[in-house]
Amino acid sequence: MSFFLTTKRIPPSPSLCLSKEMLALYSLAVVCCLMVEARPMRHPSPFKVPLVRGASSSSQSFAIAKVPQVSYQHGSGYYGDITIGEPPQKFQVVFDTGSSDVWVVSSKCSSTGCANHHQYSSHLSASYESLGGGSDEEEEEEQEDEDEEGDGGMMEVSYGTGHVRAWLGQETVGVGGLVLKNQVIGEATSLSHDFMGTPFDGIFGLGLAPLASSHQAPPFYTMMQAGLVDEAVFALYVQGKGGELDLGGIDTSRFHGPLVYAPLTDDHYWQIQLDDITLDSLMLGSRKAIVDSGTTLIIVTPEDAEHIHGAIPGAVNNGDSTWSVPCAATNLPALSFMLGDDIMVLPGAAYILDPLHSSNSMCLSGISGQALDHDDNAWILGDVFMKHYYTVFDYGRKQIGFGLAVTDPKYS
Repeated sequence: MSFFLTTKRIPPSPSLCLSKEMLALYSLAVVCCLMVEARPMRHPSPFKVPLVRGASSSSQSFAIAKVPQVSYQHGSGYYGDITIGEPPQKFQVVFDTGSSDVWVVSSKCSSTGCANHHQYSSHLSASYESLGGGSDEEEEEEQEDEDEEGDGGMMEVSYGTGHVRAWLGQETVGVGGLVLKNQVIGEATSLSHDFMGTPFDGIFGLGLAPLASSHQAPPFYTMMQAGLVDEAVFALYVQGKGGELDLGGIDTSRFHGPLVYAPLTDDHYWQIQLDDITLDSLMLGSRKAIVDSGTTLIIVTPEDAEHIHGAIPGAVNNGDSTWSVPCAATNLPALSFMLGDDIMVLPGAAYILDPLHSSNSMCLSGISGQALDHDDNAWILGDVFMKHYYTVFDYGRKQIGFGLAVTDPKYS
């Protein structure tokens, strides 16, 4: 509602005359309305999902990245709780902006990768509805050929160091206090051995719809379509030990200053354009960058990795696309990212990780060099970057926002 004030004098009329008391009440009402209209817009309070950062207990950790494929030996991930079914069955899942499907390990799975995980039992859920999937090995073998041709009953997802095969069904999914009805999920009946020892039971995809291997609506789309969230945004706050996923709003207490936004440049990925990247006097130029919570490191081109680590005395190529730097290195150059007139700075200390071995003086670099399948000139900004910046994924405006993250001792 808008109010317009005029200086034009209107002659009094008996029918328009007001007593002093009435005039005072009217004036008070107008002032109150103006005060209400003048209040600044506030972001809705988000629904929160606590996250835990956990490393794999296996000798080869699982690097979570949809496509492009990314693999390395030193992975960890941020995961939290969801429930599936009625009555609810509880699982721990990685919240992954680099993929768009929801799946958990099925009780029907006999693969070695399914061992030591919480397993979903669809037959115990009153809300489960199959989308054409099988319930035993014989039915799975009969439909294998037609599923590969795009049958809606099954999906197959390839990750950097593993793959998943899952039957599709509709279920009730609970996350952060929200209840999603008829969400399409995958009950994984075949997992590669790479999942052995991982601390999570599945993946909760927060990517864009065209990336979904199931060809079904990702869970955040379901939230928006059902009107469960006030704003078409979610955000991630991640630190050394854990963090939070904010659904449907922004937590302004988690970052300093204003958010810096960049428009999406791709329909499949949460991808933006970095206008320039610099490391002290080294200018790398413009790069596309996928913001992926399912990838731990910052993935750059092999050439960029050579240039960056060439500026760090004592840096060593490990031969597996990762690099090591001396743990005692000081005055490491900051990595600066240009977005229009704004600059995001990642201090050198932020991209030096833990020692490779307890008795080793060399630490893993948070920057890895790999050529990505879909674009050999693109980067992935993984958790190493996101630990420094509160990251807002804005579906409604097709953009990503960044705010300098505050430190919370609870998660640091």
